Amino acid sequence: MAVILLKLIFFFVSTLSNLLTRFVFTAAAHVLVQIIQALKVPGENSRSVLEQVRNVITGFLEYISYLLIEAISTIFSTLFDLIKEGVVNSSSSLGAGVAMLLEKSKTSLDNVVEDVPELLEAFREMVGKIVTDLWTNCNEALSYVVENLLK
Repeated sequence: MAVILLKLIFFFVSTLSNLLTRFVFTAAAHVLVQIIQALKVPGENSRSVLEQVRNVITGFLEYISYLLIEAISTIFSTLFDLIKEGVVNSSSSLGAGVAMLLEKSKTSLDNVVEDVPELLEAFREMVGKIVTDLWTNCNEALSYVVENLLK
């Protein structure tokens, strides 16, 4: 049950990441193309404006990547805090039912140990999908910019 729940969470995280990066890169590409087409003026003026636009876009992309890393870090931190809280709560009620808990946890632990490789594979797939989607969305945005600047 936990494996299915975690796979569902991984799916939602990767989908949300894909939608967010697609939106950001597409919006940035459209804005960049519109700015460049509006500023088609001779030489020096357009160069300085393009450098400023490049600096703004670079700063924006760094900020978005920082936010994405912070969001993933926060998710994992929250997950570990929940696990820690669960361990602390379960250790405080350990006194009366140690024997029963050990018997039940033995079968549960066997199931968890069997599920660990599957969970690690699902996590690896989620991270791979996020990186792949980020790369794809960035390339699509750049190709849009290049295509519209050559018109």
